[in-house]
Amino acid sequence: MVGKKLPEWKKAFGLIMITAPGIGAYLVSCICPALDALFLALIFGISLGSFLNNLKIRYLSEKSLAITLPLGIVLYGAKIKIPLPSDFPPQVIVLTILSTLIMGAAVFLFAKTFRVGEKLSLLLACGTAICGVSAITIVSSIVKPKKEEFSAAIIVITVVGLTGAIFYPFLGYHLGLSPDCYAILSGATLHQTGLVEIASLPFGNYVMQEGLAVKGIRIALISVVTLLISFIYAENRFYVPWYVVTFLIVAFLSSFVLTPEIVKVIEPLSTIAFSITLASIGLSVNIRDIQKVRLSPLIAAYGGWFASLAIFLIIMGWLL
Repeated sequence: MVGKKLPEWKKAFGLIMITAPGIGAYLVSCICPALDALFLALIFGISLGSFLNNLKIRYLSEKSLAITLPLGIVLYGAKIKIPLPSDFPPQVIVLTILSTLIMGAAVFLFAKTFRVGEKLSLLLACGTAICGVSAITIVSSIVKPKKEEFSAAIIVITVVGLTGAIFYPFLGYHLGLSPDCYAILSGATLHQTGLVEIASLPFGNYVMQEGLAVKGIRIALISVVTLLISFIYAENRFYVPWYVVTFLIVAFLSSFVLTPEIVKVIEPLSTIAFSITLASIGLSVNIRDIQKVRLSPLIAAYGGWFASLAIFLIIMGWLL
């Protein structure tokens, strides 16, 4: 396949098959924010790939990753808002960072206990602790997991996160949490930004905005985690991929230099590039390989999340 040159019309058809699921997923997520664009793109890609079962399209989708993945990571820096210490009370910053560390460690330990592979365990830990599918995608570009591990991690984290978005309003009501405490709970422990919006919106716009602000602290930590993992997993310990360096630069610029108008233009481009990346991976993965991963990652993700949630509530009650 590598040595054969594809006709132009087949390349064009393959390009449409690669980009359409990603763009479609983005449009659906704009209409219904509860449905994460990256998760939808992966599912659309897997479904389309299984239906077509076309080796040429799979080949083109794998080739496209060399462009869409680095581009998506670089542009994702525009979504990072590095918070200033003066933006939050000190105890909120401490609590959020503690929550991130506890969730990541708990999920990783649970995963290793259930004999989940190291790379998949790391993806589950980062997805739980930081920013869900986006964190998994960025970290995957560094640790190079198997495609079925990558796909399984995204599916698992999305399922667990949706559980939290449904469960949290009941939890907040029965525990009698104040609006501020509930906002901190949502922002510091839910997996993805869209889920924070869903879980906090029933309590009013103030709670939602506060929850998103706290979530921003965790999202900003992806910069630190990405840099750390780059040093650990790179073949040369002093080498950091160029797109990681550029991602960090864009994150700094979007936080302190670029105007909000420019950032608003870049943010959707990042989501679209990431969505096309996820669709490409979905097109090239075999659904039977995903099924071989079994339920251990899901059990580990639930176990680690529940354990860290209990610890978080205890610490929050003590600090606040």
